[in-house]
Amino acid sequence: MSAISRRRPRADDPRVVRSRAAVVDAARTLFLRQGYAGTTMGEIAALAGLTKRTLYNNWAGKDALFTQIVVDTIAYAEAFAGGLREEFTDGITAANLRAGLDDLGRRLALGIVRPEVIALRRLLIGEGRAFPALARKYFDRAPGQVIEGLASGFAHLDRVELLRVPDARCAATQFAYLVAGEPLDRAVLVGRVPAREHILACAREGVETFLARYAPVTPPARTTRTGSPRRARTR
Repeated sequence: MSAISRRRPRADDPRVVRSRAAVVDAARTLFLRQGYAGTTMGEIAALAGLTKRTLYNNWAGKDALFTQIVVDTIAYAEAFAGGLREEFTDGITAANLRAGLDDLGRRLALGIVRPEVIALRRLLIGEGRAFPALARKYFDRAPGQVIEGLASGFAHLDRVELLRVPDARCAATQFAYLVAGEPLDRAVLVGRVPAREHILACAREGVETFLARYAPVTPPARTTRTGSPRRARTR
């Protein structure tokens, strides 16, 4: 056999890409269904349609696959967080403040309270002792980055006087928990995602409560000497 024929396929070879994707999908399915400890590499290989030898040629072990699944979820959250900055600066105005926050709250709640995220959080909680660094990484770079994105956005809305936000990070955590906290806690503890209508209703009520706290108070009109109404400055 020549040296060329023994050469391993490149990482960007389409066959390798497909095989790795199949393995990640299989591992995710089994980890979320059976738990980390209850899943074997043999089961992952079988579900992915590969031999164990091929599996081990691409992955060192279960811990590498578990890490990859968490990293994929982190990437989704970071993409959402990255879009928040542009959304706040270009998308939310005085004319659409309430509608913009309603839409943001709805998308945030639906993004957090979805079956794959709930299953992963439950898995991370269960495996927290075995993977403490990975659990911290997930918290810092998934919910943590979303909170930072919200804080940056609320600080901007404070600067342009659309909201009154003395502590942007506090406002960000309150917004996130107001729109998604109850359905998220229920889903993590019970293991079942609430109905979409319930998630959306909680998000709407959360935004309403948030605006009651942070929307600038419009002062009553004052009468000028000519008798015409004049609004006092709010800030």
